[in-house]
Amino acid sequence: MNRKALLIAALAFAATSCSRALPTSPVSTRDADAFRSGTGSTGGATPSAQTLSGQVAVTLAPGVTAATIAQAYGATVVTYVPSERTASFLPPAGVSALTFINTLAFDSRVITRESNTWIENAEARQQSFAFDDGFNSPLAYAQQTAATLIHLTDAHQVATGRNVKVAIIDTGVDATHSAFAGHVVGGWDFVNNDADPSDVRDFIDNDGDGRVDEAFGHGTHVAGIVRLVAPDAQLLVVRVLDADGRGDLVTVAAGVRWAVEHGAKVINLSLGSNGRLDALQDVLNEAELAGVTVIATAGNWGTNKLVDFPGTSSHAMCVAAVDGAGVGAAFSSTGSEVELSAPGVAIRSAYPGDTYKQWSGTSMAAPFVTGTVALLAEKHPAWNLVEMEARLQSTTSPLAGVPSGGKASLYGAGVLDAGAALAADRALGGDAGETITMTRGR
Repeated sequence: MNRKALLIAALAFAATSCSRALPTSPVSTRDADAFRSGTGSTGGATPSAQTLSGQVAVTLAPGVTAATIAQAYGATVVTYVPSERTASFLPPAGVSALTFINTLAFDSRVITRESNTWIENAEARQQSFAFDDGFNSPLAYAQQTAATLIHLTDAHQVATGRNVKVAIIDTGVDATHSAFAGHVVGGWDFVNNDADPSDVRDFIDNDGDGRVDEAFGHGTHVAGIVRLVAPDAQLLVVRVLDADGRGDLVTVAAGVRWAVEHGAKVINLSLGSNGRLDALQDVLNEAELAGVTVIATAGNWGTNKLVDFPGTSSHAMCVAAVDGAGVGAAFSSTGSEVELSAPGVAIRSAYPGDTYKQWSGTSMAAPFVTGTVALLAEKHPAWNLVEMEARLQSTTSPLAGVPSGGKASLYGAGVLDAGAALAADRALGGDAGETITMTRGR
């Protein structure tokens, strides 16, 4: 697709729309009260921070129910997602969470067990907000500097992501936005437990930080970047974070498993937490074994500082952020866990209400890589995480203003170049049989 065609397609977004009804729902019938019970929940929203205290999150073995475990130990079920085998419990009276975790370690019906915890997007945590710079149009969205930096027009001459399912696991998506017309093919809301994973406000300060709905529009923005890069990709929308940008471990792990079960080839996780989480690591391993490529953010802690999990997972590709000139973003976490970098500063993308706004963060960098993987998946549907990463790392551009090695290496192999990543397929005529062998370093 040449630049003129890209711009025409972008302008055509404004003339179309799609409904919020999504055709795909979890296989299992779920009881709403069993799914999200306990004190502190309001109107089906993610529970308040107090309700996670003392909770133990588990992954159940196939065929095992939460009720079976609860009865065996006298525990109380707090959250249960039957079809995705995730649950959280309150230990029996007088038993600490740590003791309960240690006890469950000897039960083969429980695959993972750990304290339940919050997972959130880095922008909500570090108070980065979407803003309108006055250039609110599909044309400005299509022509932005980030698209030029990664040579997107060149990539579109080879692939557009046709028939590739990409899961956006986030705050939901405004599916009525013209940018997504005809491209949202399924989804589920694990926050409210229904088939409408819309990106919506709840007007509650769920995380107690003094701000209300600071992550509203985050999932829509992330999905818009994927659409910019892979305009013909099919989107699976999985809402696991509330409007404050937070979801618990049980919900996020369930969302990833749901995406794998519903045919996602690529999964975008613009979210994170400190430290490894076993339930999420387990499902990410399942995803990789199923041939799914997972893209995760490094986090917004600052240069050469803590990298968020699942960015540190061996089953995900970790992305740091650069600006429109390819200079490392000061806010971006960096380190040896980072595989490559992508534009993440003042990125213009879709925002609820059929508008376009700018946002900065590694959450914006990750979907540029996610979209590029979707382009590659169109040409190489059998490629896995290792093969995708090998192609992307071997075709990056150097970080601007920094010599190779040293600080530059903290941003991974370099800056994403979608055009270069697809160039080999143009030269080979898109040979889907081509293979790349590489061993991941972590």
